[in-house]
Amino acid sequence: MITRKTFKIVKSFCFMAFIVVGWTLALQLSALAADTRMVVDSLGQKVVIPKEVTKVATLIPAFCQVTEMLTRGGGRVVAYPTAGISDYFKKVFPDLLKSNPKSYDSRSLEEVLASGAQVLYGPTALTLSDPERERLTAAGVAVVNVSGIASVEELSQSFLIIGEILGETESLRAKEFVRYYQGNVANAARLSSAISRDKRLRVLFLYGTGGAYRTINRHDISHHYLTAAGGINLGADYSLNGQALGGTIDKETIVTWDPEVIISSGPVDRAEILADPVLAEVTAVKNKRVYPSPRGIFVWYARSAEGAMMPLWLGTKLYPELFKDVHMEEVVRDYFFNFYNYRIPKEELATVLQLETSPAGKNLN
Repeated sequence: MITRKTFKIVKSFCFMAFIVVGWTLALQLSALAADTRMVVDSLGQKVVIPKEVTKVATLIPAFCQVTEMLTRGGGRVVAYPTAGISDYFKKVFPDLLKSNPKSYDSRSLEEVLASGAQVLYGPTALTLSDPERERLTAAGVAVVNVSGIASVEELSQSFLIIGEILGETESLRAKEFVRYYQGNVANAARLSSAISRDKRLRVLFLYGTGGAYRTINRHDISHHYLTAAGGINLGADYSLNGQALGGTIDKETIVTWDPEVIISSGPVDRAEILADPVLAEVTAVKNKRVYPSPRGIFVWYARSAEGAMMPLWLGTKLYPELFKDVHMEEVVRDYFFNFYNYRIPKEELATVLQLETSPAGKNLN
């Protein structure tokens, strides 16, 4: 039989035990809070990440580029889409060879886990299933959706989110870069503003080889760069089978649209376009106004940090008189030094700007 005195002793013991457990839990939560912080993803969702982020995995090559830029080659990327990282990328940022010596590919869940990444970021809705996301989270990998890539505003926000993930210093660098990025877009728009609508050049983006060309519509980032530079995107309202960013386009449509300028993805498809007999009477082809988009450590025409230079480059190609004070070699040289901490040699400038890519070997500028 439990006496009143015994009951009081037991009650007192339980109360003390409760206090001890409560304090222990509070201390654990306090320690956890001290070691973590919160970031907000592209969908406005809060995600808990480590206070100090030293190892990251990026789901798309462009965000590996942004990470390297913001950390100034700080050796934090331990997994990335290996197929999208060129040798030139690694030359400019040799830290990748040390931070990811085994070439862990972020497209593989097993390799992300093996890399020791603390945070994985990119357009997770497009690349990760719910079970994969849950498995990563259970393994202690914070998954942050960074998916804004369709407009200057969206891409700017993605740069800022990545900066927040990486830390305070990187966040400040991201803000600095966004000012530069948006400033270039605004400058291109200012320089092209004097051109009336009826005088603006009709432009078509054509990517791909073997005659299977793709174009882009108004939902692709390069559409916004072209608009800022004063061009009209002939494919602005084009969509094939519901593809969000455009799609494959047949040669007959290209002939019918008759673009005055064509922007290709590189020198190979430029050469094919110029040599294609079906396109021979297209105004851009007849006038040799087919220009390959520049490419540094990543292509400029996609969701690239180097896309910050694309509106100015487009302006120099479309309206050289209006953009006569914009010298792209200087723009690229300053960009590589200020954002990559890399002094780019003159011969590499020529390669980045595709200055020697015509079939006849002539300078395209």
